[in-house]
Amino acid sequence: MSKTLKRFYLILIGSVIAWIGLAGRLMYLQWKYREASPYEPYAQRPYLRRVAGERGSIFARDYTLLATSMPLFRVAVDPTAWEKAEIQDSLHLLAEGLSRLFPDIYPHAAKVWSLLYERWKAGDRHVYLLPYKVLLTYQQQKAIAELPLLRNKLGRKALIIEKITHKRSYPYGGLARATLGYLVNDSVAWRGLESAFHEVLRGEERWILVRRLPNGIEIPLEDLAEYEPQPGADIFTTIDPHLQDIVSDALERAVKRHRAQEGVAILMEVKSGEILAIANAGETFNHAVSTLWEPGSTFKVATAAALLEEGAIEVRQRLLVPATLMVADRSLSDGYGTTIMTFAEALARSSNVAFASLAFKVFGHQPRKFYAYLERFGLLQRSGISLHSEPRPTYIPLQSSHFNPTTLPWMAIGYNIQLTPLQLLTFYNMIANDGRWVPPKLVREIRYPDGRCEEPPLPPSRLVMKPPTAQTLRRLMEEVVEKGTARTIATSLYRIAGKTGTAKKVEGGVYVNRYRASFVGFFPVEHPRYSCIVVIDEPQDGSIHGGEVAAPVFREIADAVVFRDLGVAPRSLEPVMPRSQPSLPVMVQRRVIPLYNALSISTPDRPPTPWVRTHSTPYYVQFLPHNRSLPESTIGMSLRSALYELEQAGYTVYWKGKGPLVVEVERRTPEEVLLKLGYEAPL
Repeated sequence: MSKTLKRFYLILIGSVIAWIGLAGRLMYLQWKYREASPYEPYAQRPYLRRVAGERGSIFARDYTLLATSMPLFRVAVDPTAWEKAEIQDSLHLLAEGLSRLFPDIYPHAAKVWSLLYERWKAGDRHVYLLPYKVLLTYQQQKAIAELPLLRNKLGRKALIIEKITHKRSYPYGGLARATLGYLVNDSVAWRGLESAFHEVLRGEERWILVRRLPNGIEIPLEDLAEYEPQPGADIFTTIDPHLQDIVSDALERAVKRHRAQEGVAILMEVKSGEILAIANAGETFNHAVSTLWEPGSTFKVATAAALLEEGAIEVRQRLLVPATLMVADRSLSDGYGTTIMTFAEALARSSNVAFASLAFKVFGHQPRKFYAYLERFGLLQRSGISLHSEPRPTYIPLQSSHFNPTTLPWMAIGYNIQLTPLQLLTFYNMIANDGRWVPPKLVREIRYPDGRCEEPPLPPSRLVMKPPTAQTLRRLMEEVVEKGTARTIATSLYRIAGKTGTAKKVEGGVYVNRYRASFVGFFPVEHPRYSCIVVIDEPQDGSIHGGEVAAPVFREIADAVVFRDLGVAPRSLEPVMPRSQPSLPVMVQRRVIPLYNALSISTPDRPPTPWVRTHSTPYYVQFLPHNRSLPESTIGMSLRSALYELEQAGYTVYWKGKGPLVVEVERRTPEEVLLKLGYEAPL
C-alpha cells in the first residue's frame, strides 16, 4: 500500500472519529439541559430597545394630506391594579366591551371574562388584551382605554400601552409618488421628499427598557404613554392636488395614446416659482427632476436670448437660410431649399440651419461668451430644488478634447447639452418673469412640534436678462403658437407663448431614429401667471413632433387652469347659457367633489357643512353652506341622493309626485319620512 493511500485512510478514520465525538457531545448537552436552556437567564435579562416617534406628515398647498404615518399599538393590562370588588362589579363589562369592539377575535364575552379572571387570580402583572400579533390603530387604542377597569385611577394604572411602529400611508395613492418618495419597511426613506427631508420628518428616537420572555414576546418595563418620543416635523408643499390630478391624467392619456416610453409634465407659478404639479408617467421615477435629456429645438430660445442680449440680431431682420449648412465635416439641413426668412420666422418655423449658422457666425470665434450667457441664464447649473436627486447639466466644456468646431452650432439647436425638464422650465419661467430668475419651490414651510416654522434654503432670485429682451422673446414665442410649429393649440380665449422640440435620442454615443417630443411655454402672454413643460419620450403611434404630441397636452392642462383661474383669461367672455355648469340645488359635498374633479369642473369654495347649496356660473360651481339637518336637508336633492342619505340614517322613506327634486319633506313618525317631488325646490 502506497504512502498516499495510507495517509488518505488515516485522514478518513480521523474525520469519522471527530464527527462521532461531536455528535456525542451534542447528545450529552441536550440531555443535561433538557429542562431549561443555559442561556435562559440572559434572555430574560432586561435590555434597551429603540423606539421612534411618529414620522411627520407631508401636506399639499391646501393642507390636504399627501403622506402621513399611522401609529400602531399593542395594549396590555396589569390585573394586580384591580381590587376584588372591581372584579365582581366591572370585569363582565370589560369583557363585553372587548367582545363588542373585536367580535372576530372575541365572539363570546364569557371567554374573555374567564381569561382575565384566571390571570387576576394568578397574580400576573402583564396580560395582553388581544393576541400578540394584533396591532391597533390610534382610534382603536383610545376606544379600549375608555372601557371599564382600564381608565386611569389616582395612583394606579391598569392599562399598558405599547407603541410598536408607524405605518406610512399615502391617501392619494400614486399621485405625485415619484416626487413624494417612499418609505421602505416604514423606516428607510427612498427618493423624493421622504429622502430629502428625512432628518426633519423622522421622529425623535428614545430607548426603553424591555424584557424578552422565553416565547419571544417582548414586555416593556416602562409605559410608553409616559415616555412618548417627540414626533417629526411636518412638510407643507406647493403641490395643488386638483391640478396635480389634472396634469397626471392628461400626461398618462398622452403616453398611452402615443405608446410612449416615458412622459413628464410640470406646472409652475411664474412669480413665485412654486411647483403646482409635477407628474411622471407611471410615477416610478422622477424624470422631471432627475433625468438629463437633450432639449432639442426648445433650446433655440436660449440661443435667441444670447443673440438678442449680444445685440447681434433684430427681430425682423431678414436672413438668407441655405438649404444645407456645412461645419467642418458635418452637414445640417431643414429639409427644404434655400430661403429668406426673418429671425422671428426662423424661430416660429424652428429652423436648425438659421440658428446654427447665426450662433457660429456670432460666437464661433468667442465660444466663451456664449457659454457665459448660458451660465448667466442658469442653464449650466442646478436649479436648487429641494430634492437630492437633481443632477448638474452636462455639456462639452471649452477645455475638453471633445470640443470642436461643430460643438457650438449643434449646441445652439439643443444638442451637445443635457438638461432636466425642470431646469429647462426654470429658464422659460425666467423669460415669463421679465428676466428675473427664481428658483423652483416645492416646499413652502417646515413646521416643528414645538411650533417653530422655517423655510428650506433656496438660491436667491436674481435679474439675469434685460426686461426688454424677455418681452421680445415672449412675442417671438407667441408667434410660434399663432403661426409656427405649435399653431394647432392656439386659442382665442387666452394667449400662449412657447416652443416645440423634437430631439433625436442618443444610444452608445450615436444618434438613433427615436425621438423625444416636447413643448414648454407659459400663459397668458400679456401677464404670465403659469409656466409649463410637457415631454413625451419615444412616441410610437402617430407623429413624433413636439407640436403634435406634447403641445396638445400643454393646451389641455392650460385649459383646466383657465377654468379654475379666470385671471388667466382677461378677454371678455360671453356665457352661452346663464347656468352652463351642471349641478343640483343641494348636494352632499364629500361625494360630489370627486365627480366634479373627474369632469374638470372647478369647485373653489369648500364650506364646513356636509351638505351644500350650489350656485352655478359659466365657469365653476360655487358651494354655499347648507345648515339644515336630516331629514329637511334633503330638500333640493335628487331622489336617489335623498334616499341614500335617509336610509343610511335609519329612516323608512316613502315618496310621491313627479319631478327630479325633493321639494318638501313630511315626517309621518319619528322613523318614517314622506318625500314630495317637484321641479323647483324652495330653498
